[in-house]
Amino acid sequence: MTTVHHRHIRRFLAAASVALAIPLGASAFQGGPDGHPGCGSFAGRGGPGMGGETMPPHLRGLNLSEAQRDKIFEIMHAQAPLMREKAKAVRKAEDDLRALAAADDYSDAKARTLADTAAKAISEMSLARARAERQVFEVLTPEQRKQIADIKASGGPGRGRGEAGPQPPAH
Repeated sequence: MTTVHHRHIRRFLAAASVALAIPLGASAFQGGPDGHPGCGSFAGRGGPGMGGETMPPHLRGLNLSEAQRDKIFEIMHAQAPLMREKAKAVRKAEDDLRALAAADDYSDAKARTLADTAAKAISEMSLARARAERQVFEVLTPEQRKQIADIKASGGPGRGRGEAGPQPPAH
């Protein structure tokens, strides 16, 4: 029986985290039509009944008040600079790691440091995302929270499958 060393598991988890976080981070930081990074999900896209703003997918089905929409916008907008900073740190560490792999002075210690830097930034992004989600959750009424739970339980919007959810295979 072969044992997998913890070092290999940590490396795999760090690489998997980076591989999953980069596409998500990139989509989160697309600028809106006015070019403001981090505002892509809200800035002037003309969502129905939202006064030109589009809410995150899991909130679209809720009947949010104007005050709730404003507060959610503030929450998301406030986290954008941190998310952008961490995404830049991840990109820089990955670029440096790729450059190190081709450098004459490559060492596992340097590579590990760069990988750890990227993993730490990804971890901080995940924590910031969770904090913002919690703040948004606290803005919702108990009925809206139940609606969100029902939508998530049914595999509805907001899980990367579009508005209609999973589609059955065509025969």
